[in-house]
Amino acid sequence: MFIDLHVHYYPGITIDAWKMGYQGLVLVRSSEESPSNLKGSKKLLINNKNSDTHGMDLSSKISTFEGVEIRAKNPEDLKRKIQKFRMRTDVLLVHGGDLKVNRAAVEDPRVDVLAHPYRGRRDSGFNHVLAKKAAENNVAVEINIGYLLRNRNHRRQKVLAQFRELVKLKSKFHFPMVITTGARSLYDLRSPLDLMALSKCFGMDKESSFFALSTVPKAITVNSQLKHNLISSGVRLLE
Repeated sequence: MFIDLHVHYYPGITIDAWKMGYQGLVLVRSSEESPSNLKGSKKLLINNKNSDTHGMDLSSKISTFEGVEIRAKNPEDLKRKIQKFRMRTDVLLVHGGDLKVNRAAVEDPRVDVLAHPYRGRRDSGFNHVLAKKAAENNVAVEINIGYLLRNRNHRRQKVLAQFRELVKLKSKFHFPMVITTGARSLYDLRSPLDLMALSKCFGMDKESSFFALSTVPKAITVNSQLKHNLISSGVRLLE
């Protein structure tokens, strides 16, 4: 079961993703957006028999999940927003790039995914300390192919080097990793097989890329409900 854990809604995304070989999508909005934006999108996806799917019933073929990407100014702001959004969404992502925010994200077990920790940086935004924390707290780190493709020339080479550094850290510390498209349109989507082939360019073997596109995303969507009641590491709220 292939799942793209980071896509943005556009009309027709469900059928486009299904045709490319996905069985699951996480529809992500920013924490800065109005909640009504997502509700309208989710309604279209759940119906599955409207113009968005061209009359096709995809309800038994592709699953959709709600995701929120938190944009935080600092670790304190991140904690407040995690508290606010954890109970309201299926998958919780953190907008990475700032080293302090990156660290705070992997130190919090309520977070599902640290998105593009390398964004806007010269380094990968990740090191052995963060890698250990991500493994301890089961926070996945994202390889966003859309970010790679939107860069050009020497900058694209730099992004590939950042990806390779993350893959090396993963092989040593064994934190979860996901590969996503970050798609905003049909032209941003890539099939799982294409992503697996591309992942060889930054050091992932076939088994690792398969896990990053299938096993790990599936586990995140299944276990997200458990994180709703997580107060801190080892402490859970019981009803």
